[in-house]
Amino acid sequence: MTGGTVLAVERACTELAGSTPAETVRVRTGPKTAVYRVRLADGRRVVVKLFAADVSHSAADEARLLVAVTEAGRVRVPAVIGHGPVPGLTVSALITADAGTRTLRDAVRAGQMPRPAALLRLALLMAAFHAMEAPVGIRLFPGIGQQVSALAAHCPRQVFVRLAPALEVIAGGARRERLVWCHGDLHLENVIRGGDRHLIAGAVGEPHLPEYVVDFEAATVEVPEYDLAQTLVTCDALEPSDRVFMAAAYGRPLDTRLLDAYVAFQAVRGWTYAAQREGRDREAWAARLHLALSPQPGRTVL
Repeated sequence: MTGGTVLAVERACTELAGSTPAETVRVRTGPKTAVYRVRLADGRRVVVKLFAADVSHSAADEARLLVAVTEAGRVRVPAVIGHGPVPGLTVSALITADAGTRTLRDAVRAGQMPRPAALLRLALLMAAFHAMEAPVGIRLFPGIGQQVSALAAHCPRQVFVRLAPALEVIAGGARRERLVWCHGDLHLENVIRGGDRHLIAGAVGEPHLPEYVVDFEAATVEVPEYDLAQTLVTCDALEPSDRVFMAAAYGRPLDTRLLDAYVAFQAVRGWTYAAQREGRDREAWAARLHLALSPQPGRTVL
């Protein structure tokens, strides 16, 4: 997303938060979204997420998802301040309270948290997220069937054919009774560290973790292996020991062969869209693709 974003942030803050920006810092910009951290003139600190007009997941969709998570009371998310179209521009905006700047990845890089501890937090957050009922009447990311169809149209043929054994396992493992509400992209940069390092009381009296979870564009309903596989791939936790560790930390029954199949699928999907179509992180995605599709000790051969 490029062009006019600073103007969009200013108008969004004025119309949706009732205050003009005093300081604006760009966090990241993608093809369809852009995220800014803003200090408002009235002293509040907020995060502004801009959505292109043709994006399938809108500001309203994400706002509804955040509210649904908040009401469930198991996982912390930033409070919604406002959302809607930006006047005079072809973008919409979501404004939330600023939950902080320290992600789990920042903590690992700074040596403040060992990598296994960060992966543990992700697994615990995922288990809490999967315990929530999926919201009714809110548009979610397409399920695995539509994702496979879209991937077949965009993935190079020589790579897609290597995915065929995994897709057979995925098709055979479909069980409606095992479906859960998946975050869809729960990695170290989508979790912001909370100030309290212990379990705290939730909105409905149940304890939950102190971290804040953000970015719900890929939220969908699928089997739990789908979600865990995406986390393993995006966190470069593809060694057998990493998978065993996170599966144990997740603490719920998992189908090991199905998890392997979804790891292959998520790696091919990420490589196709991020590296091939958008030109992002090509070396990282090439390495993930190689690890996910290559037989390794301790991993099911598909």
